[in-house]
Amino acid sequence: MQQKTVKTNPSEKILITAFECLSTRGYANVSMRNIAEEAGVALSQLTYYYKNKEKLFIEVINMMTLQYLHEIEGNLESVTGEKEKLASLVRFFKELIRDKPKLLKLFIDFIAQALWIPSFREQLDSLFTELTEIIERNLLTYTKINKRYLGYSPQTVAKLVLGALLGTSIQIILGSDRDSAFESLNLAESLLN
Repeated sequence: MQQKTVKTNPSEKILITAFECLSTRGYANVSMRNIAEEAGVALSQLTYYYKNKEKLFIEVINMMTLQYLHEIEGNLESVTGEKEKLASLVRFFKELIRDKPKLLKLFIDFIAQALWIPSFREQLDSLFTELTEIIERNLLTYTKINKRYLGYSPQTVAKLVLGALLGTSIQIILGSDRDSAFESLNLAESLLN
């Protein structure tokens, strides 16, 4: 009996290959030619679908963003209570560091590139806005915020939560001692509770 093989269309194959290349070697170290060769397609086919490296990187980030925004929101919606939701969000960042470091590295690379490329900056700003809204919607209630955070808006607190977890995750992924570094995420969780 023959097994059916699932065929991916060339555009999808290029996107998946680009994700692997970019998350392994970084934006600056990957060319369109590298991606075409690894995807087994002609360079002209790659440029037909994605025009240039910037547009391809944006599509890779879009793919990554949709997947992980959905995962974060799903994790937060699967538990009840502010403390449990915060613990779930911290757990998500720990799993990202431990199980999907290439994804986090790609995200860090995207942040770095956004400093110089306006289209990346716009996309990153949109991503941060969406993440802030997810955190605000799932973690923060107005009455608790007023009491605990001295009148700061839930949006401001959500930005702080995102910044603390993302910044700490970046420090961990760049550091040499990841095991004890997770303590800083635990501390962020206790400080924010």
